[in-house]
Amino acid sequence: MSQKGDHTRDKREEAGFSLVETVAAMGILALAAIPLLEISTDATANTRYMQERLMARIVAENALAYAVADPQPRELGIETGVERQLGRDYQWTLTTTPGALPGAQGVLVEVRRFEQPQVLVRYETLKPLPQQGVLAPRGGADE
Repeated sequence: MSQKGDHTRDKREEAGFSLVETVAAMGILALAAIPLLEISTDATANTRYMQERLMARIVAENALAYAVADPQPRELGIETGVERQLGRDYQWTLTTTPGALPGAQGVLVEVRRFEQPQVLVRYETLKPLPQQGVLAPRGGADE
């Protein structure tokens, strides 16, 4: 009977992990987790950058749409403004130049974070000028 009791006690002492094995396993797990944390940090930074670019695109598209939708020719020169998107200020610069084609003006818009030198978005287009002596139709075909 004493042999049976000793045998049971040996199994109990061998069951589970020792402190050294547990610490070694935790160290290996920590080393494996470091690259995962770096990936997470990079993903967060990329998301922030893409969100910033998206907001800058919205500001640029707003400025460009306003400039092109106006039926009157724009004054040549530079116009600036600030627009707020998601709590951040973006500075836009709209430059109007004589167009490369007759009957058009060149319109360039650049957007930066407020008081930052880096251009986040740059759009360029042509704005058609109203033709002289041509009347636009009013209303529908019934008139």
